[in-house]
Amino acid sequence: MVVAQVTRTDVRTQGAEWSPGEAAELDAAVWRAPSVHNSRPWSLTLRQRAAVLREDPAARMQHDPQGRDQRISCGAALTNLVLAVRSLGFSAQVEVGAAGGLVSAAVNAGDPDAPSPREAAWARAIAERHSHRAPFARKRVPELLREKIWDAAAGHRCGGRWIKSEAEALEVSRMLGRSAGAFHADVEYDRELTGWVTPEGRSLRSESGELRGLAAVGLTAPSTHLPDEQVLARLLHDESVLLVGTRGDRAEDHVRVGQAVERAWLEATSSGLAVSMMTQPLHMLEIRTGLAERLGTSLIPQAIMRFGYPA
Repeated sequence: MVVAQVTRTDVRTQGAEWSPGEAAELDAAVWRAPSVHNSRPWSLTLRQRAAVLREDPAARMQHDPQGRDQRISCGAALTNLVLAVRSLGFSAQVEVGAAGGLVSAAVNAGDPDAPSPREAAWARAIAERHSHRAPFARKRVPELLREKIWDAAAGHRCGGRWIKSEAEALEVSRMLGRSAGAFHADVEYDRELTGWVTPEGRSLRSESGELRGLAAVGLTAPSTHLPDEQVLARLLHDESVLLVGTRGDRAEDHVRVGQAVERAWLEATSSGLAVSMMTQPLHMLEIRTGLAERLGTSLIPQAIMRFGYPA
């Protein structure tokens, strides 16, 4: 999953009681959520005192036939939407459901209630959040900050798992290398990758060819420079890498992991860290189950996040 900001669309209103200013804040927060391959795969409808996100089936891509990345994107947008409602001074009740293979989420504004200091910091970080695919500076992320990021990712039936030891890093590198090799040889995937465009107008295939190191494993094409197993293991061990996973693997679980990813991302951004994430290697069932078994975790890995200081 490559995340980027995308062209915004009009918000639909249905007898909305939101003021124009409130509607604009909700729209802006959702628009700034990380989104798979520039697709912004959701619709936002405001009605009465509720804001409803719906997965857009027309935005689904061939490389994501199960809609995993699309639902993770919707989950990230949901986190931003909740923070926007909280920033407006209301409590927020969230209902997530799935029907016909598509997810939806309703955020209902309740009684007046000021956001917590942490929620306020996350809301401020929404506009600053971006993906960092370059190498990080040679400065370790403090353990206290890692704990805060881990805590931010924790939620109902989801959570994070740091890669800690050299042995764990080697196990993960083997699984990621296997996944990268499979996508590297996928001609149909490369054909679709050629058509994706970043906000700066550069094709993602071109960007993919320029990637090296750990970032290259998350976006592969025939021109991508893939690191060997030992180099990848060293990178995994030297960087702060968090696996974000869920207790289940249903549509609602994918939304949950998107929420967790965005919370962790905003926590890191508010603390001055740079972040990137990848989901492509985890499209493969054998990679998800293999990572869970090798790391001895009950979480099903759904996303891999890198944290560090900008170089």
